[in-house]
Amino acid sequence: MSLRTSGAVVTLLVGSVSVAAPAEARASAPVPAVAAANPVVWSWGSIRSADRAGLARGKVVQDRPGFVVNGKLYDLPGRAGCSWLQLRWVKEDGSKGAKTYGNCSESRPAAFSVGVGYVVSIEGRVCRGTSDQITGACSSWEGVWARGG
Repeated sequence: MSLRTSGAVVTLLVGSVSVAAPAEARASAPVPAVAAANPVVWSWGSIRSADRAGLARGKVVQDRPGFVVNGKLYDLPGRAGCSWLQLRWVKEDGSKGAKTYGNCSESRPAAFSVGVGYVVSIEGRVCRGTSDQITGACSSWEGVWARGG
């Protein structure tokens, strides 16, 4: 295989087959194999707090490092306090994990993303609280993702 550059075109010669690519194509960075693969995506939500002032929704993405849960947590305007999202999951080996996100901004949602690895199930609930902690008004735990549906 030989590589020759001639002006604005790159020509690759493989045996008797020739493929030409424009100069812009050779200047761009290669796409990593992980990004080039098509990850599997599931949407989840909307999960609302018991007082309906907090809301979370998002996606679960399955890719090579396992699963990633991402989305947005909304703190709806006109209500005192902050919204909190609690996520919990069970891994394939039986171990458990959890993560909590808060949002006190009534004007814009808080984006979140957490890598959970390879899991059996993921659940979430939305609560209300202060800027420091959850104080109550939680929804029940709702399924975000589970193996087998």
